[in-house]
Amino acid sequence: MKRDRYDFICMEIEAGRDAFATHPASHEEGLVTKCVSHTNHLVVQTPSGANRCWDYHECEELSR
Repeated sequence: MKRDRYDFICMEIEAGRDAFATHPASHEEGLVTKCVSHTNHLVVQTPSGANRCWDYHECEELSR
């Protein structure tokens, strides 16, 4: 994911809107619940309820 999309996702969730991401290497996807800006990571809740922390460089934004 490019930095501008990471920033956009972070703004979306801060505004209370849903944003989704996928991690191609693990074949997981889910709802972004938090951005950790000092480490450039997304915290994502998968459909199974697991929480994952992914570097934004390693994932892609899912369109709604």
